[in-house]
Amino acid sequence: MAFEKFTQVGRGYKPKVSITKSGLIGFNQGAVKHFKLDKYDCAILYYDKDGGRIGIELINDENEDGVCKLRKRESGADVSARSFFEYYRINYETTKRYDATWDDIENKIIVALE
Repeated sequence: MAFEKFTQVGRGYKPKVSITKSGLIGFNQGAVKHFKLDKYDCAILYYDKDGGRIGIELINDENEDGVCKLRKRESGADVSARSFFEYYRINYETTKRYDATWDDIENKIIVALE
């Protein structure tokens, strides 16, 4: 087996999600690659009040109820979620980062807020 040169120095590859004080859900480059966000145009947000978790369903149907546009950037991606945070009274006054995982049963990205 041949060696492969590593050139992605300084980039994080652990999937992380940020909740920003401007009301965005941001995905780092690790989350973009891990969850293949480049294949999707939209997301639908869910909230598990009892578990304190956000669920993010990735879709391509812009006509689905509750759809949010997935904005892709060179350094990651984001979804505008201010109304979601306000509706569920999720604190977004300071930017926080969370680990993100994939749930095969729910078919969603899961972000545990606690």
